[in-house]
Amino acid sequence: MSRPAETLDVATEPVVVSAVPARRNHVGTISLVCAVAGMVGCRVALGVMDAPWLRILAAGFEAATVGGLADWFAVTALFRHPLGLPIPHTAIITARRVKIIESIANVVENDWLSPGVIGARLARVAPSTLVVDWLRTPGHVERLGAPLRDLLRGLARMLTADETARFVEHALERQLREVPIDASAGRWLAGAVESESAGATFEALATSLANLASRPSTAADLYWWLDRSAETLRAAGKRFVPFVLRRKAVQRALVEAACDYAAQELRSAAGDPAHPLRRATLDALGRWASRLAEGDPAAREQAERLRAALLESLETSPLVRETLRRMRHALETELTDARSDLAVLIDRTLHEGIVELLDDPHRRATFDRWVREMADDLLRRHHHQIGITVRENLEALDPTRLVEMIESRVGNDLQFIRLNGALVGGLVGLLLAMLHWIL
Repeated sequence: MSRPAETLDVATEPVVVSAVPARRNHVGTISLVCAVAGMVGCRVALGVMDAPWLRILAAGFEAATVGGLADWFAVTALFRHPLGLPIPHTAIITARRVKIIESIANVVENDWLSPGVIGARLARVAPSTLVVDWLRTPGHVERLGAPLRDLLRGLARMLTADETARFVEHALERQLREVPIDASAGRWLAGAVESESAGATFEALATSLANLASRPSTAADLYWWLDRSAETLRAAGKRFVPFVLRRKAVQRALVEAACDYAAQELRSAAGDPAHPLRRATLDALGRWASRLAEGDPAAREQAERLRAALLESLETSPLVRETLRRMRHALETELTDARSDLAVLIDRTLHEGIVELLDDPHRRATFDRWVREMADDLLRRHHHQIGITVRENLEALDPTRLVEMIESRVGNDLQFIRLNGALVGGLVGLLLAMLHWIL
């Protein structure tokens, strides 16, 4: 019952259903021709012999002719002017088209599809049963999950919004500030260093640092740092070292050597569990964690300084935005594919959740009552749309088309009315002629 409400704000063209013309019979015309032929034949026969039965039969055919012509006129007058003559009160459907359309719309809206009639029908329907039966049909759950996946895909676009990125950045910063620096943090860090995941963590960190050392931007930063150091030394009165540091060949040799060596050593440490750099790093971190776990004030102060330095220098925006972008891409890819794990999870959750909800008799009754109340409310508020729809579709038909549609559906029945008119007229004529002859 929600469809009429859905079309309230959408301007649509009236939908006209094309009528397939039904095969017309000619019973009425044949009966009239037979009546006329019988009347002429009897009158010709009376010129040869004057028999009472022939006069009675002639009277019957004459009455059948009158009845057939009268019904032909009446039936034709419904649709058009008989013989094209503008006789008053003919072509009734065309002349009274507006009134007929209004009457049809009122009958459909207020009688056949009134709120009481539709409400009584809804009272006999259990919406929960219809929903459960619909969910049992293969493919229906997927159709139900498709708009939900579209909604989630739209929400995933929020991940790359500036507001979302700022929220995540502030949340990360707040969490980092609130990390407790105490003995429990030291024990946790000591356990993490001794665990198997420490090696994997070091490998990831070393590989990232090696990639950072190989980037052209790192070399550019080192060139800038050498120029700045040379200027600082020169301002302090030094001459030889600034002169050497400002030579491009010297800078290139220093930067390339530092970057290449750092990248090579870091990659080697990442791939070799026994590498001295890895052992020294993990051992130093383990000793510092042990000191922190024992409550060493110096270790705690170092941790506080490290956190302050991280908060002061850490630029989380690029990392956060790239992470959110990857998450959005992954979600959109999963939600686009109806066979992905996430899509299957959504479909299964929808099916199990709805079926489980409607398995409970009390919830089922509540759902049915809610649907009926919602449908009744929408129906009473927008019931006039039924009449508007009927009027729009009928008014979209030109008079000729409207006449054709009506005639195509009732034309055969009207032909039998003409036949009945000829038969009844003929029988009445025979009866009157016999009574006249008897009296």
